[in-house]
Amino acid sequence: MVFNQTEKQERSYLQQIITRLKQIISHTDMSVKKHADTLAEYKDYLWNNKDIDPHEIRSMRESILNHFAIGESVIDKRRRLAQIVDIPYFGRIDFQEKSENRPIIPVYIGIHTFHDTESRTTVIYDWRAPISSMFYDYELGEASYQSPSGEIKGDISLKRQYRIRAGKMEFMIESALTVHDDILQKELSANADDKMKNIVATIQREQNRIIRNEEARTLIIQGVAGSGKTSIALHRIAYLLYAFQSKIYSKDILIISPNKVFADYISNVLPELGEETVPETSMEQILSEVLNHKYKYFSFFEQVNELLTKPTPDFIERIEYKSSFDFIASLDRFILYIENHYFRAEDVKLTKHITVPAEFIEEQFHRFNRYPMRQRFEAMTDYILDMMKVQYAFTVTTAERNFLKKEIKRMFAGNNDLQVYKDFFAWMGKPELFKMRKNRILEYADIAPLAYLHIALEGGTKNYVKHLLVDEMQDYSPIQYKVMQKLFPCRKTVLGDTSQSVNPYGSSTADMIQRALVTGEVMKLCKSYRSTYEITDFAQKIRTNTDLEPVARHGKKPQILQFNNEKEELSAIKKLIVTHQASAYKSLGIVCKTESQAYEMAEKLQIPDIHFLSNQSSAFVQGIVITSAHMAKGLEFNEVIIPQVDDKNYHSEIDRSMLYVAATRAMHRLTLTYSGTKHTPFI
Repeated sequence: MVFNQTEKQERSYLQQIITRLKQIISHTDMSVKKHADTLAEYKDYLWNNKDIDPHEIRSMRESILNHFAIGESVIDKRRRLAQIVDIPYFGRIDFQEKSENRPIIPVYIGIHTFHDTESRTTVIYDWRAPISSMFYDYELGEASYQSPSGEIKGDISLKRQYRIRAGKMEFMIESALTVHDDILQKELSANADDKMKNIVATIQREQNRIIRNEEARTLIIQGVAGSGKTSIALHRIAYLLYAFQSKIYSKDILIISPNKVFADYISNVLPELGEETVPETSMEQILSEVLNHKYKYFSFFEQVNELLTKPTPDFIERIEYKSSFDFIASLDRFILYIENHYFRAEDVKLTKHITVPAEFIEEQFHRFNRYPMRQRFEAMTDYILDMMKVQYAFTVTTAERNFLKKEIKRMFAGNNDLQVYKDFFAWMGKPELFKMRKNRILEYADIAPLAYLHIALEGGTKNYVKHLLVDEMQDYSPIQYKVMQKLFPCRKTVLGDTSQSVNPYGSSTADMIQRALVTGEVMKLCKSYRSTYEITDFAQKIRTNTDLEPVARHGKKPQILQFNNEKEELSAIKKLIVTHQASAYKSLGIVCKTESQAYEMAEKLQIPDIHFLSNQSSAFVQGIVITSAHMAKGLEFNEVIIPQVDDKNYHSEIDRSMLYVAATRAMHRLTLTYSGTKHTPFI
């Protein structure tokens, strides 16, 4: 007989589980209070009895530490139970092992495991548990999963999905086919939230393969627009934290995000999955830290903005060359040249009677070649003085030691990073490829190679990071990946979409990243879940991606509205905003080509409920947002308006990229507007 056969039985069972969870939470609260009271008593006793025996003090302290540890464990258990009380589970499979007399086990799947100590049964399985993988990978019939003891084979006789909110079952779906698709369509048709949410209930088979990949040292995820690649990458982090408990913790992971807004947008996914948030940073922060914050430089945003507004052929040439593998090869050859030509040894008169010969110093420079060049000076000084001590039997003073080290350092012509970098272009015979802007500001394309040189000369590895997650992979150049590889010699998950590059002159494909990191397994996500079929089809005309497979969810065709002048266009956009406000949609993105255009549009619209999202913003706000295509990348909106799509505003290849990014932000409705006689040739 099937356990909880009918929907009525399932609803009753759900309430039983919730009641039991609340009971345990209540008991847990009492336990926490008991431990807190005991700790307070111990502390008071120690405070009021200063003359007690040292052995008793030691015993009391051990008890305090023990109670504290138990209390922390109980609090953690309570936190996890509180997370699932509103939505205990979302799926179920009935599984029977292919062994004699094995019963059919109903496996309920949720965010966390719930093991009821009273009944001694696992009531709910964590979605990351080995047995739960079958929910994502199989339909009815033969199935298997990898347990710690090996492969477990069997049969799935039932598969269900539930939509539970605030402890109430909204609906239950049972199917012999792909249950996911029904739930998925319902979820996709819903409104966008103010932040990215977990998608454990709708993870697809190809997504599950990526999440649970434990083998790849570097996993490169090429995902089309709307494929859920960022969400999948975060779920992968949650899975790795579960699968490798006690080996890797949240603090050991680092996410490289494109901007603060995006970091905020994804910030609640891991906590929803029951994990702590992980440290986040940006490429610019990393590079600036390597260079000890010595230099002023153009940000990536400023580089893109210049390419959109006033690109020059020589600026584009500099970016393109510094994003090439030829450039990296030349840089590596120059580093070898530095090794062989930048150190000029000289005799050092250490004392009145002792001179250290130049030949001996030169010999030590090459002896310590396993060290980065600037790190050798310390080791060289110590070794030379040890040899002098053995030969001449004298004690070296601190002043003499410091003098020798200073003299050795002076012999090296590569102590200034920027000068060495300038030397590199002169050495290549291409000094024109290095250009500083006014006020000694470096171009963005120069920061990564300068950091690469610095690491070669100075060293630097961030071994505390055990897993690196890199989002928007296409916007980083090969030299930036080379820097990442040197700084973070750990496991990596790298994800993005080549079609969504906002910097076509300095971007990277999956193959280029694989080459730069010298390793990496490439996995593709081809299904686009975000937009309706009509919006996806429209975006494909802007930029064709042959890998993309749209999910068959239909809606209104995108509209292209023409107006005689800017005033009419502005008036129409205001009407579209009013229409949106009267609709059931929660979010509207007005996505302009540049930030300055977005700012001007916000000023002209003069609507109080509009939130202007700039490169200085730090948080994503739900509602009506006006921003640039660059800042909108990675975000999604129920409805999108793209203004000023005339042939003068959108005409170059980078303009095409921006238009594609803007169009693919829309989930349900897309409207483009322009004034004049011609719209962009891209639509």
